[in-house]
Amino acid sequence: MNLTAQQRKFLWICIALAVAYYIVRLAANYAMQAAYYQQQAIRAAQQLAQARPAGAPASPANLSGIWQGKTGITGRGLCTLRIEIRPTDPTHFAGYSTLTCENLAPLMTPQERGNTAAAVLNQMNPASAILSGTVEKGSIRFHVDKTIGTNGNGCAATNFTLTPFGATQLAAEWQEATCQGGSVVLQRARS
Repeated sequence: MNLTAQQRKFLWICIALAVAYYIVRLAANYAMQAAYYQQQAIRAAQQLAQARPAGAPASPANLSGIWQGKTGITGRGLCTLRIEIRPTDPTHFAGYSTLTCENLAPLMTPQERGNTAAAVLNQMNPASAILSGTVEKGSIRFHVDKTIGTNGNGCAATNFTLTPFGATQLAAEWQEATCQGGSVVLQRARS
């Protein structure tokens, strides 16, 4: 069967649309699954923290080091949180956080997708902070001593809570003054 040039062009457009639909649907499903698993992990970490005795301190030897995790944040895209934790004494810690976000279309509104300046700023100037914290109810509660930078939307964390999650992970939650904050499960990057 011989196809005319117009029919071939139409066929290629249909194939391209089918492939684009598949990729967008796959990314959307991945983002929804990641958000679901992240919320399950946070709930489990909170239940674990409540089950511990109120005075049970986290061990600095187990938590010291660099921790990192990725999460999807609506309006910002796929974000990586990196936190360095250093004990200052058995119940006090110093911390250093960096939150870098990459635009991911399913997590962005149409206006945000077109804002390439914010996307570049989010990568080149991540939201960073110097933290200090204490052990409370099995978690480390950090407050921000100094903000080093904000992301392209002007978002910066005001506090963090890190809760041991299983034997090798931390559940991290943070709040921000002008934005929604977030949560993520962290893995040890290096000691």
